[in-house]
Amino acid sequence: MSRNLERKRQNKLRLLWRKGFLVWSACMLIVISGCWDLRYLDKLGVVLALGVDEDPSGKQKLQLTVQVVLPQNVAAESKSGIGGTAVTSFTETGDTLFEAIRKMTSKTSRRLFFSHTQMLVIGESMARTGIFPLVDLIERNPDIRTDISVIITRGMKAEQLLQLTTQLEPIPINQIHEIIQVNQAAYGTNFSVKVKELTRMRGEGKQQSVLPSIRIEGDKALGHSNENVNSIPPAAIPVLSTMAVFREGKLVDFLKPKESRGLSWLHHKIKSTVVKLSCPDSEGKLIVEVQDSAIKYKVKRDEEGKPIIKVNVRITGSIQEIMCPNVDVSDEKVLNQIGTMTSLAVKDEIEETINKLQKKLRIDALGWGKEIYLQEPYVWRKMGKNWEAEFPSVKSEIECKTNIVGSGIRGESIVK
Repeated sequence: MSRNLERKRQNKLRLLWRKGFLVWSACMLIVISGCWDLRYLDKLGVVLALGVDEDPSGKQKLQLTVQVVLPQNVAAESKSGIGGTAVTSFTETGDTLFEAIRKMTSKTSRRLFFSHTQMLVIGESMARTGIFPLVDLIERNPDIRTDISVIITRGMKAEQLLQLTTQLEPIPINQIHEIIQVNQAAYGTNFSVKVKELTRMRGEGKQQSVLPSIRIEGDKALGHSNENVNSIPPAAIPVLSTMAVFREGKLVDFLKPKESRGLSWLHHKIKSTVVKLSCPDSEGKLIVEVQDSAIKYKVKRDEEGKPIIKVNVRITGSIQEIMCPNVDVSDEKVLNQIGTMTSLAVKDEIEETINKLQKKLRIDALGWGKEIYLQEPYVWRKMGKNWEAEFPSVKSEIECKTNIVGSGIRGESIVK
């Protein structure tokens, strides 16, 4: 009898505990499921790009420019084709980015919202003082994505670029972003670098940073007006330059176009490009389109135990244009000859880039330190502490092989 009473009492306690737990869960759902961090879109100013320059007055460390989308104008233009500018910009100074952002609240009626930011633009003079302090806020703040692209302006301020109006895209920063992507996919003199990649380079291997650069071609004074988008051709347009090289986060130099594409080869960023060659046995030029490429690094040691970097490049391409008389690309020997010429041209670009970075600038923007760290950790333990002095003397071997897989639907050249 006593056992039955004890069981009934335990069942009642379990039932009460379950009811209490359900009531507590319901209360918590009411509390935590509300929109406590609700932000209305019509109260936000969506920032698409950040531009950082030196403070022209010299009173503070930097000048920040933000490009903010105007949704009402974008909507009006999409419906009727007539509307105001799709974006506006705000500029403020401060000793830090966060300070400048908060000071902008005196100029805008909307809270700046950074979750859709696509690009960080750094002025050339600011880049020479150092870029790493500028990405700390982006890495630290959860409201800003770390996959935003970084670009350097050349011969102008970041503010000028963010105030430029463009024709192909109503939102200027979208056009700049797409220019980088198109160039990387089709020609390869520049490639996109994101904030998270910048911070990753600071790890083991002591790889130095590289960033794409951009300039304005034309009349900069007219570039910020509507007249720029209403004229053919426009008075000013954004044009990609070449890759910029940094040492410890400070801009050192800009590569030449040939060196810049050589860097893209070495970073395995070439998706497609064109290689211009002299005709094998006559005057004129022919064009080989690279359709695929792969690069592999192998670190080996010489007799003294010092590292040798072996770079193996494999290219697949096709002949797209022939301005040579009497060239018959239906002949396999001719295709093999053109393949060899392509390999030599690419090897020359790569070697020119290595010479510039290793002998002239003495900056490991190639990632060789990282390769040694990963493949030969024992060697890296001996060289790593003095890598900047060791890097210029590291030997390399370049092997390049090209396979020509097509020449279009015509065999002999039409040029006679």
